[in-house]
Amino acid sequence: METTKRNYTPLIGSLYTNFIFQGMAAIILSQNLNALMESWQATVQQVTLVISGIGLGRVLILYFAGYFSDKFGRKKTVQLGIISYLIFFIGILISQNYLQGLFFAVFAGFSNAFLDTSTYPTLMEAYPNEKDNSSLSVLNKAFISLGQFILPLLTRFMLNHGIYYGLVFIGCALGLFLNLLYISRLSFPERAEVQAEPLQIVNEDENSAKSKQPLFKVEGLALLVFSFTCVSTFNIFILWVPTFAESLNLMNHSNSLVLVSAYSIGSFASVFLTSLIVKRGVAPTLLLVWCTLISLFLLIGMTVFPSVPMFLVGSIGIGVFAAGGIWQLGLAVLLELFSKGKGRITSYYSIATSISVMIIPYITGQLEKINVSLIFGLNIVLTAIGVMAAVIIRYRYKKVTSDWQEGTEEIVKLKELVDQ
Repeated sequence: METTKRNYTPLIGSLYTNFIFQGMAAIILSQNLNALMESWQATVQQVTLVISGIGLGRVLILYFAGYFSDKFGRKKTVQLGIISYLIFFIGILISQNYLQGLFFAVFAGFSNAFLDTSTYPTLMEAYPNEKDNSSLSVLNKAFISLGQFILPLLTRFMLNHGIYYGLVFIGCALGLFLNLLYISRLSFPERAEVQAEPLQIVNEDENSAKSKQPLFKVEGLALLVFSFTCVSTFNIFILWVPTFAESLNLMNHSNSLVLVSAYSIGSFASVFLTSLIVKRGVAPTLLLVWCTLISLFLLIGMTVFPSVPMFLVGSIGIGVFAAGGIWQLGLAVLLELFSKGKGRITSYYSIATSISVMIIPYITGQLEKINVSLIFGLNIVLTAIGVMAAVIIRYRYKKVTSDWQEGTEEIVKLKELVDQ
């Protein structure tokens, strides 16, 4: 195992580097909103439509990306993901109008899907031990947060010194190109072949014990709603919190961008904190409820009691409680409840996320026409729906798992009687 870890350390490092740029790509358009509006002679609504193109690209390619990764290999899929990001960064820079920008934004969605469907399987194949690949998968989120911490600081520095905004796009493209050359020289682990599970013969007693199964139309649907609202909470936040702070005259433009860095600090720290809490035995469903509830209170606090300290605390708090791994916990609960067809179930959960990334920027862009505060009002409503979904998930999970436990105990008793 040590040899395997040592051999794949450069590969894992290179894969993580991609996620730094993925974090930057997710916010680079909103961070340069004013510059892009001026460059394209576009409105806020037109630029937010371009941002929606990222979600559109992910929705369009998600199924194909998974198939491509399994059929043609992880390495080619990673390379395709990096190339797609190169097209995005350079394409946005050379676009003459927002429609061209929308076309190139779709490639960021392509890249997101290609990298996700190749990186996570690669981690599992390089480190088959469950504890190893779980901790490595959690680190992906940490590197995304790192990219989202660095970019606002770079953007603020360039604004304050009058430096051309496009240099950030060029720098990202150059970094990805160098990583593409490096990763092309590395070897990937052998793909794990999925073996068909042996047919299991289950007696009538076991069937009756499992009669109370989870219902997809109840807890399954609640988890899909949670996937949508969870991602919406922090995506709306990082997209609009600088504008909201400016509209309230709390900060100027360059200083307001730092709020996204504060959010990223919270998100980065929470990745490790969430993992630690779950390892200590705290129920994931309980975390879903508390984290969404605290996020709701923070959003209400920022709206009702706006101030610089409140916005700083709120930014870090949203990073900790909304973006620190509860989306991943929701997926884990979903796969535990619906263990058959994990690939299909995971795709449903991811599509709910992609729909959010696709439609929320457009909807919030339209609300900006009326009043920026309406955008945070929408975020409060969506987060409140997320709280209700989390409560349903918590209640149903406890009920279903207790039914399973009771059923198992009944089987044991019946077998003991038969043995006697």
